[in-house]
Amino acid sequence: MGACWCSFFSVASAALVPRAPHGLVWESPIASGSLYYTEVERLLASYESAVAQRLHIGERGKVALKINTRGGPGLSTPLQLIRAVVEALELRGYPRASILIVDYSAHDLREAGVMPPLSQATAEFEGCPVIALNSEQYYDSEWFYDSPLPPALQQEPQLIAAERRSQQLAAGAQGRKSYLPKPLIFEVDFWINLAVGADDPALGVDGVLANATLWNVSNSRRFLINQATASAAVAEIAAIPELEERLVLNFVSLERYQFIAGPYFNSIYTRSEPRLWMSSDPVALDRLLYDRMNAMRLLEGFPEIEPMPKQLPFAASLGLGELDRDRIRIVPVPLPASGVRVQLAPEPAAPPAAEIPEPQSWLRRMTPW
Repeated sequence: MGACWCSFFSVASAALVPRAPHGLVWESPIASGSLYYTEVERLLASYESAVAQRLHIGERGKVALKINTRGGPGLSTPLQLIRAVVEALELRGYPRASILIVDYSAHDLREAGVMPPLSQATAEFEGCPVIALNSEQYYDSEWFYDSPLPPALQQEPQLIAAERRSQQLAAGAQGRKSYLPKPLIFEVDFWINLAVGADDPALGVDGVLANATLWNVSNSRRFLINQATASAAVAEIAAIPELEERLVLNFVSLERYQFIAGPYFNSIYTRSEPRLWMSSDPVALDRLLYDRMNAMRLLEGFPEIEPMPKQLPFAASLGLGELDRDRIRIVPVPLPASGVRVQLAPEPAAPPAAEIPEPQSWLRRMTPW
């Protein structure tokens, strides 16, 4: 599939934050009732030790969190993970007003409890600005991914009304262009990807790579025609230097992930494990999610996702990460014996996911970790 990314001017230079080596994944257990603060802080400290540099506010003075609310309230980036990362960034010099929370759909952001109701004038989450990319004010007409595939009628079914109210960008798309999010290119020192694991009919795995690419650009629904077009678009968008170079870290919480019937939440096919992954390598994390989902499918009597989603080998061939399972190293980050912050009163819960035992016996026999 022929495609390219295009721009007409250069991004102003700004110092780049270093990334950890490919194939390196840190894993923290999640304490019962944890608020994620201790887990996130210890994971970030492990990264900072590996790159010999502490995260700190840079020339641009902003940072972004790309979350995923596509699957609905039961399968979105956990709110407490967002809070924990925000607090960790505050400790590193970023005021909340400079921590941007980004996702595509305003509707999905509201459904997930991240964006306030329309009755509130300010779009923010606990002091952090919330950016809904489908408002179309955050795309730059001179920065886009160019593909010969035809445009989709809309990004998501519930957005038809919003699409009709905003025709300017669609009119200029000319059926080929998927515009890139300018806050992540021009405005931030770096951005962090807070992905969710779910299966998807077109992608195979809707995980780290998809959240950083398809759910970041306009007009992406057209790529979901089949797995070949979706996979090619994911890998090629992920390789755009100006977008990729400031993606420093990826988090995946296994508090809730879905192994079949995705990409929208179905409590029957979700599982919950007390572990949190972090890596600079999106390919390695998606490979781990792929193995995890297949293990769950086999356990429940479903066929595996086969063949492996093509965006993984495509992205690995472009130098974006490590695909070979034998070259992916999981480093445990233990929690302290005491001092983990837990919630004293339960928050309103999403529909329950099925709990599974620690994968120290049957799952380890099925998939090497």
